[in-house]
Amino acid sequence: MAPFPPTIQRVTFLLIFFLAALMLGVMLWPFWNQLFLAFLLATVFHPAYLRMITRIRPWIAASLTCLLITLCVFLPLLFSIGALSTDIPRVMQLVKRNDLLLQLQQTLQTNAHLHRATDFLAQYGIDIDIDRLPEMITKFSTTVALFLYNKISGLAADIISFIFQFCVVITGVFFLLIEFDRLTAFLLRLSPLPEMQNRYLIKRFSSISGAILVGNTLSGLIQGVVGGVYFAAMGYISPVLWGTVMGVAAFLPIVGIGLVFVPTVVILFFKGHGGEALFTLIFYMLLSFSIDYLFKPKFVGVQAQLPPLLVLLAIIGGISMCGLMGIIYGPLALTAFLTLSDMYFREYQPYFEHLENNGE
Repeated sequence: MAPFPPTIQRVTFLLIFFLAALMLGVMLWPFWNQLFLAFLLATVFHPAYLRMITRIRPWIAASLTCLLITLCVFLPLLFSIGALSTDIPRVMQLVKRNDLLLQLQQTLQTNAHLHRATDFLAQYGIDIDIDRLPEMITKFSTTVALFLYNKISGLAADIISFIFQFCVVITGVFFLLIEFDRLTAFLLRLSPLPEMQNRYLIKRFSSISGAILVGNTLSGLIQGVVGGVYFAAMGYISPVLWGTVMGVAAFLPIVGIGLVFVPTVVILFFKGHGGEALFTLIFYMLLSFSIDYLFKPKFVGVQAQLPPLLVLLAIIGGISMCGLMGIIYGPLALTAFLTLSDMYFREYQPYFEHLENNGE
């Protein structure tokens, strides 16, 4: 066995190694989001890639996988961006032209049910100023609409940058699929943890993150499409816009697509369309229940179920720190923490309990 290097040599090597890692991280930082998405997509589509390489060459299988991702992700996303960039201004102009604020204020002031509800709440010290509700609703709606419009208009205007970023993601997926085993072996050798624990972490995190990503994406897609079709069938304005909002809101536990459907039901009720409001409420409950409580748990599996409140807080915190990508980062950070916690209970807690019992 070769003698260990001197202390000064080990310290020098570690300093140079961490400096090289830091330089590499700084150079790759502008592409962090693209590389992270590439890793997630490669993890999700790796089983399909493995089935294809039994019959065709690896580079052909990776190319077909990237083509599948392009058809399933890139083209629908490009269509949605183009539709939303023209739909949001049209909705804002329609609101201004029809003076919906005045109509809403008149409806609220003359609605007997709302006045009885406010009188009932006032008995318990909850005072609601009906005259200020339209102003508050308008400010909130305008803020959300302007935020979406600025984000989507930026993507639509800088379409070359959007295509370049997607090309980086697809290129990353291509090489990650081909080099998946070599990359895994490299990470196993680099990690100071035992190989068994490393493989457990990789397997657990990959399976749970893939299930959560695919399950939530499919659930959001189904609810967004079905909700948009319902809005189109009922003749509501901008079904593409509200379908997209529902698809994004479906990622939020507890709230979900109710972020769009509940205000719709309230507006229909206050405008005197009680039957239509009841039908919309029933449709919302059936759609939400069938996806969130039947489809998603069965697809994602019991092992990937996370506490809804923690997921909601993780998404809100992720959005505040990382923007829209926080919808993905938040649940994955929670998944990593829970996976490491499970590993601690299995591997390390018995060791510390043994030390404590023996007074060491």
